This record gives sequence, structure tokens and C-alpha cells, in this order.
Amino acid sequence: MTQAAVPAPRASLRGIAVMVSVILAGTVYEINITIVTVALPYMQGTFAATHDQISWVVTSFVLGMTMVLACSGWLADRFGRKRVFLVGTIGFTLASLLCASATTVEEAVLWRLLQGGFGAPLMPISQAMTLDAFPKERHGTANTIWGIATMIGPAMGPTIGGLLVEYHSWPWTFYFGVPFGALAAFGVWLLVKEEPHQANRPMDWVGFATLVAVVGMLQFILNRGERLDWFESMEIVVATTITGACLYIFVVHSAMARHPFLEPAMFRDRNFSIGLALTFIWGFVLHGNIVLASLMLQELRGFPVITLGLVLSPRGLGVMAGMVIGNFLLKRIDPRITLGCGFGMIALSSWVMSGWNNEVEGFDVLWTGFLQGTGTGIGFIPLFAMMFATLDARHRTEGIMVFNLLLFTGISCGIAVAVSVLTRSTSINHATLVEHISRYNDLLSQPRVAGGWDTGTRGGLATIEAEVTRQATMIGYLNNFTFIAFLAATAIPFVLLFRRIRDRAPSSGMH
Repeated sequence: MTQAAVPAPRASLRGIAVMVSVILAGTVYEINITIVTVALPYMQGTFAATHDQISWVVTSFVLGMTMVLACSGWLADRFGRKRVFLVGTIGFTLASLLCASATTVEEAVLWRLLQGGFGAPLMPISQAMTLDAFPKERHGTANTIWGIATMIGPAMGPTIGGLLVEYHSWPWTFYFGVPFGALAAFGVWLLVKEEPHQANRPMDWVGFATLVAVVGMLQFILNRGERLDWFESMEIVVATTITGACLYIFVVHSAMARHPFLEPAMFRDRNFSIGLALTFIWGFVLHGNIVLASLMLQELRGFPVITLGLVLSPRGLGVMAGMVIGNFLLKRIDPRITLGCGFGMIALSSWVMSGWNNEVEGFDVLWTGFLQGTGTGIGFIPLFAMMFATLDARHRTEGIMVFNLLLFTGISCGIAVAVSVLTRSTSINHATLVEHISRYNDLLSQPRVAGGWDTGTRGGLATIEAEVTRQATMIGYLNNFTFIAFLAATAIPFVLLFRRIRDRAPSSGMH
């Protein structure tokens, strides 16, 4: 006689309320990564900023996230998860208000840096709190709900941003998260119980400070290099020297310290080290396209902001679909094949985008964005699984932190390099096109252009200059898409360096 199966315990109402509160904060934070993309041209106009200056509104958020994410585990252990979560949520909410009230690009960058920094612990802590709110038998379901909810954020960000900018103004993209942040903070304060924490947990401040300095200086060099003509500027030379010195101190100190910030032993794992290199490339190609496409479609194609939000949103839906497919395929085929396909889909979609012109239609943006998002989702699961399949369990928590640090550093650097390539390419192409503008050029005498493109009048010269700038900028965008396609394709052969795994590694909620 068989024994009846014991049903899994049901989730309590308190557990559900805790899950809603912490997921709400995490989702609003995730939305802020993409919601601002459709507002960038409007912010650029308000602040009279250049392309490279306005890109800091995106990269400063990721930079703040990266710096604080590096020590979020220590903060949670040292001060308690509930306390860190409340400070992060309240700080993020107040920083959102400050972002909305910014009157200069410098203010917007500073408040976005604080917004990203305060909110950095929300994602890992929200996942831990969600699991703690349910019995172990329900952890699979709770983790699935958490993952889907946090993926909705980036998917809906452009659409929400488009609606807010269309019917209000760009500051409302920041006001949007304020009531949800306040509600999440109140729910956590009321419902979550504080757990014992390690008040005396040691912290390697030298290792942490030098690592953060390397990441910050690298971002500064990439963002300012083009404007300052790279190593012709003493500012860039000094920043590069500081970066090299801090990197040297970090490596030497980590090798000699008793309790280093990052344990050197984990980098001896082949899969983990290869995975970190590919993770940086993965982050590098992840968000550059969506930022560039947003600027291009509004600046050159004239898409209304609400239309832009709608045509960009399928990228996030593709990520969701890709993660489901990637999770299904993980145990069924060699994960190296799946990861290679993910890079391939990103490369293919970017290559198609490199063939766009000033008449690109919304459907082209829809399907290439969905393909790129699907590739991102499909590749993420096997990348994470292969990285941690052979890593010693005692390094897993620290390894996840390093993984996310490299991922978001790659995202930040990718956006900075994309804007730098756009600026330089536009300048070079403008100079090249101007060389062909002459009264002796037969094309300027064609009936279709002869009226408005008269090189002998100021009006004609102004028209020619505007069109040359437009075409040079378009070529700059296309060169960027080509570069991203090439980089993603180049990464595919290196996937074969992974050792093949048989067992599936524990999944992570980060994405």
C-alpha cells in the first residue's frame, strides 16, 4: 500500500505580502535601467548636452550600481538585510526625486549615480528575502515568480517611458518610481523581521577601494577620452596612470592579504575565468544597441516617443522568452552550443541593424530587437551554468558578486565606447562627405536637388550642411552596430574553451 504524498505547505499571507513588497522595489529599480532611454533626446535638449555628455545619464547609473554591488554582500551581513534594504529603497526613491528636479546635465549624472548606488543591493537582497518568506518546498515557485517579475521591468521600461514623456515630460520617468518605492519601503518595514547579522565581519577596504577606483577610472577614461583627444590630454594620462597603479595594488594586495576582498583561488577555475571574460563581452554588447537605437530613431528618423517605446519593448519580451528556452535546453544539449547561438543571434541582429537607413520602419526595429533579446536570454542561462558548474561551493557567493560586477562594468563600458565611436565616426564621415561638396559635382546639378542645394547661396549651403551632418551621423550609428556585431561574433569561438559540464549549476536570479 503506497503512502499518500504529503502536499507542499502553502505560502502564508504574510509571505506573499513580503514577496510583493520586495519584488516591487526590485522591479522598479530594474525599470530605471531602460525607462530613461526614450527620454535621453529630450534631456539632451533640456540640458543642451552633447551625445557623450548625455550618455553619462545611463552609464552613471550602472557605475553607481557596480561600485555598491561589489560590497552589497558585506553590507547585508554587517548591518542586516532589512536595514540595508530599507536604506537602499529610501535612498533610491529620494534620488529619483532629485533626478526629476535636475537642471543641468552634471546634476542629472550625480543623482543617477546615487540612484544606481542606493538601489544596487535591492536585487540580490530581494531574491533572498523572497526565498526566506516561503518554506523550502516552495522555493522553486517563489524563485520563478521573482525572476519573471524582475524581467518585466526592463521589458516594460521603454513603453512606460514613452507614455510618460508623450503625455507629460521627461522628469516623470523618474517620478514614476517614487510611490512604488515608498510603498515597498513601508511593506518591508512593517512585515520583514530583522535577522541576526555579523557585526564584526572583516572587510578588506584596500582591496575594495582599489577595485572601485579601477572601475570608476576606466569609465571616466572611456567617457571623456574622445572629447579630450585621448592621450593628448594630461587629464586622460593621469587617469590612466591612476587606473594602472590601483590595478597593480589590488592584484598584489589580494595575493598577500590574509582576508582579501576577492579570493585569488577562485580564478584558478578554468570555466569561471573564461566565463568572466565572456561575461564582460556579454555586458559590452548588451545595452549599447538599445541606447543607440533610441537616439537614432528620434534624432534621425523622427519617431514619436510613444512609438519608440512600443517598438523597443519587444527586446525585453525576447529576453523573457529566451531565458525560458535557455533553461529548457540546458540539460538537453551541450550548453556551449546554446551560448554560441545566443552570441550568434546578437551578432545577426546587430549586423541587420548595420544595414538600416534613414527610412527604417518600426517593424524592422521590432523584430531585430526581439531577436537580440531572445539571444540574450538564451545565452545567459548556459553562461552562468558553465561558469559555476566547477567552482568550489565556498567561492560561489563571492563568484556571483564578481560575475555581476563584470557584467555591469561591461554594460557601462559598452555604452561609453558606443557613444565614443559614434562621436568620432560622425566627425570623420562629416569631413569625408564635405570633400565631395563642390559646384563642380554633377550630382548637385541634378533636377531633384538643384533648387535647394545651391552652393552659391547661404540657404543652399545651410541645407547641404544639415544633410551632410544627418548622413554622417547615420553612418556613425551604422558603424556602431557593425562593431557590436563583430564583437559578438568574435566571442563565439572562445565559447569552446569551456570544459563541458554534465550537471546543471544552481541558477541565479540576476540577469
